[in-house]
Amino acid sequence: MKTRIAYVVFIAILLFLVYIGWQADQKSFVGSLFAAFLSIFIVFFIEMELRPEITIKKETVPPVRADGGKFLRVIVTNRGLWWPLKLIMDRRPANQVRASITFLTESNNPIFAPERQMIGRWSNTSEPVRPIMLSPNPSGNLEMTLLLDLSVTRDAVDIGSGDSEILDIVMRTPGETGCRGWHNRMIQNPNPRPEDQFELRMGRYHARVRVDVAGRSFTALFRIVCDVGIEDFRLESLN
Repeated sequence: MKTRIAYVVFIAILLFLVYIGWQADQKSFVGSLFAAFLSIFIVFFIEMELRPEITIKKETVPPVRADGGKFLRVIVTNRGLWWPLKLIMDRRPANQVRASITFLTESNNPIFAPERQMIGRWSNTSEPVRPIMLSPNPSGNLEMTLLLDLSVTRDAVDIGSGDSEILDIVMRTPGETGCRGWHNRMIQNPNPRPEDQFELRMGRYHARVRVDVAGRSFTALFRIVCDVGIEDFRLESLN
């Protein structure tokens, strides 16, 4: 209530000052008003341009592991400023960028529960695994194993002006006809929770990628082509 009263008082004072200025000297007042609005427009324009601007594109050549497993990923870029602005300033970095993926049918209906989204995994972050040494085996040697530990990785990254980060979408092994959503809660986890499993059978699907930064969201839609051999297993951009 107090805030509304303050706004009303401020607007009333502003209108009163406009009236006084108009009555005193119309020509000078119009010139001053034009200069003020021009200054405000320039400041507003520059502030808008300096905000992080995200683009999401498919990776041209999907990586293949030594065992033949294939990953489909997208490249998330914080677009640099356009010339000539980039000669004198730089776009702000995109801090704490988070991503989520929603899997859809080809008619854009949710495959899983409508509220289920996969938390995006940034490919260049550490895998959520921690090596530990086990007690000696019967032969008397120590054994090392890997356990899921989400504390050694992160779900958010910073992207500088003109820089990019790669986001995992799905992966597939040579012996599978389908694929699965790939994220931190699946890696080295023998018993993932049902809500963390995004198994896709052979077919074609849509993946809606959403990237959130600084209170803004950017989205892109891709087709997952998973009704072909693993050599042709691919993403197709839909927008």
